[in-house]
Amino acid sequence: MTFAAASRIGAANAATALRGYLAKPAGEGPFPAVVLLHTCLGLPANRRAIESELTGSGYVALFVDDFATRGLKETCAVEFPQGVTDAYGALAFLAAEPFVDPARIAVVGYSQGADTALTLASARFAATYTLQGRLAFKAAAAFYPPCANQGGATMRIPTLILVGEADDVTPAADCEALARTQTGAVALHVYPRAGHGFDNPEFGAGRLVLGMRLAYDHGAADKARAELRRFLKANL
Repeated sequence: MTFAAASRIGAANAATALRGYLAKPAGEGPFPAVVLLHTCLGLPANRRAIESELTGSGYVALFVDDFATRGLKETCAVEFPQGVTDAYGALAFLAAEPFVDPARIAVVGYSQGADTALTLASARFAATYTLQGRLAFKAAAAFYPPCANQGGATMRIPTLILVGEADDVTPAADCEALARTQTGAVALHVYPRAGHGFDNPEFGAGRLVLGMRLAYDHGAADKARAELRRFLKANL
């Protein structure tokens, strides 16, 4: 399915049409929902497994494909501010669906998408986008985010951060420093010996991709999924 990215207030250009993958539980709802934001490498090979786990727990899942309509392959060497626009567009799209409860929508991001999720949690840019009513994300979860990008930010909604102790792409120490500055509901989980992309089976025992060491860690992945389930249940 396709939807439009959110427009900045006063923007002259039309919003970008985006591709997304929508999955829902059986029944009419309304259900809580989750917007999913991928890494700088694009959609993960285990996308359907992530969606299935969410729908099996009673959530509508919308995995945003930031790249398809833009003709992009990866964005690992550049900033990707369009992620914020895309996420707000996904929020507006879900809120308009009759089977979604618009007051119970969370965002979950991975790496570059996790950077976007933390930006959304800080609500620094919400006022600059055109959203109907009082639409806002209820909670945010970030898998191995570049926490150094959020220096000085205050998380204004419940936030979950999941990162590997051995991650040399987005260091856990940066997330620990960010968490120490927060006064709100921010939960940080650091997984011993886990590296970047620890929840993605396609990386196996370890791969070097565009200079990044990526490796799957079954134990950390299971624990992180359990933490995400608890977090969503508590906040949606």
